[in-house]
Amino acid sequence: MYKTILSLLCILGYSCTAPKPDLVLSTSIYDFGILETNHIYKGAVIIKNVGKGVLKIQAVDPDCSCTDVSVTKKELSAGDTCLLKFVYNTHLKNGKYENYICITANTDSLVHILQINSLVDL
Repeated sequence: MYKTILSLLCILGYSCTAPKPDLVLSTSIYDFGILETNHIYKGAVIIKNVGKGVLKIQAVDPDCSCTDVSVTKKELSAGDTCLLKFVYNTHLKNGKYENYICITANTDSLVHILQINSLVDL
């Protein structure tokens, strides 16, 4: 009986899928500007779930060992936010850098990218 009612609702155009989460970053490019070498800098962006389902952050991975990352929450309800915090170490760096943080979540787009730009000057 349940399957018959569900099938009828699908035929009539009602949604038959669970609500989906959607991840949005407050910015997709974080620019530190000009930094000094051999220093540690902190940054953060806001992650927001603009979808209707529960957002589950599965992994947050920097592309360089010079960057440490953390999130304040791994599960976000619809409309909820958290902070993606990162610490950037300019030890022995000099020049222009473009680094990335990959966020893996249960969204249609499995991977979301935060680009981090800096110009490290002696």
